[in-house]
Amino acid sequence: MSINRTVGLEDRNGALVGRDPREMTTAELEQLGQQRMSPMKTLRLRCLDCCAGSTARVRLCVSVTCPSWPFRMGENPWRAAPSESKREQARALTARRMFLAENERQHRSSIETQEGAATTLPGKPRAAESTAGIGSKSEGGHDH
Repeated sequence: MSINRTVGLEDRNGALVGRDPREMTTAELEQLGQQRMSPMKTLRLRCLDCCAGSTARVRLCVSVTCPSWPFRMGENPWRAAPSESKREQARALTARRMFLAENERQHRSSIETQEGAATTLPGKPRAAESTAGIGSKSEGGHDH
């Protein structure tokens, strides 16, 4: 996919300036090569860009007055760690979701097994069934 940079620009008094992304469509942002991502990942990628792609340089960054500096490791240091009760709630929710997903898989498997028996092709006809119609039709297969 080629990037169409003009999609992200507008003319302001004879000078090209960047458009307001809040007024752009998702398709226009994608034409610029932009991808959906979390703000934390965006900050991390900005730090990697600033440090020539070196994760070691990001870790050792001395630009402590940069607004991105506290977020350079890809985590929000201002966010409080979850309490034990919140962790327990998350574990319980995860266990419930796994239980429900397994039940759904078993239910689908059960339905497929039941439906599979009803939709299997019949076996070869028995000898009595295969000769039952002989002689009732002419050679062309039509009734007279």
